[in-house]
Amino acid sequence: MAGAAMLVLAVAGPATAMENVHASPSCNLYAGEQVVDSLQQREGDLKNELLGSASPAIGDHCEIANIHYQLARMLPDRQAQYLKSCIDHSQRAILRDSQAGVAYFFKGLCIGRLGEMRGMWGSLQIIEPFRKNMEVAAQINPALDRGGPHRALGRYYFKLPWILGGDIHKSIDHLLQAVSHGPAYWENHFFLAESYFKNNQYLKARSELQQAMDRASLLNDDDPDSQTRTVEFQGLMQAIERNIH
Repeated sequence: MAGAAMLVLAVAGPATAMENVHASPSCNLYAGEQVVDSLQQREGDLKNELLGSASPAIGDHCEIANIHYQLARMLPDRQAQYLKSCIDHSQRAILRDSQAGVAYFFKGLCIGRLGEMRGMWGSLQIIEPFRKNMEVAAQINPALDRGGPHRALGRYYFKLPWILGGDIHKSIDHLLQAVSHGPAYWENHFFLAESYFKNNQYLKARSELQQAMDRASLLNDDDPDSQTRTVEFQGLMQAIERNIH
């Protein structure tokens, strides 16, 4: 059951600014500088707006959820607090607009991260809420964050043990959809390669891994995750080649 503890690992990387997430007309996102001071300044402004309005716009709640998701990554000591607030503001956004796909997406992400913090048994309690929110997000706007909802569901079915609902075929199906919405995003191809490998489809796994490597090579050289990424690429390629030959 160990896989249950890592349901949303790497679904949205630490540097993700949701630059390719398109909000609904009633659901805004943070568009400022991706640093703690700027995020907290905007957070304070939005809270003042909420306090001064008897009927705050849904965009305020979506943007606060977005900000708190990012702050949870940057401030580990306050991670649980920010994730709970992200879930709360996402739900408020959903109550005001049931078609706010971004709100379901962030709610799912923050539920998953909070579950990871609590370890395996805590994560078992978030499996269904995580899946349901991502499925709604995928239905409303599958192109969020370069196929983010389908990418999340693909990892969900990949990571979960079979007894808890894991399904490699569903994983592949969702990741193929993620690739269709975000063909230039390396993670979509890498995760699909891992799922193909797990399903013993080694030639397809190699093809997807090569595409992931090609797209990742276009990233900035100073990317702090580049070394870890390279090690993961090499490890998977070696495993694929051993099974092909």
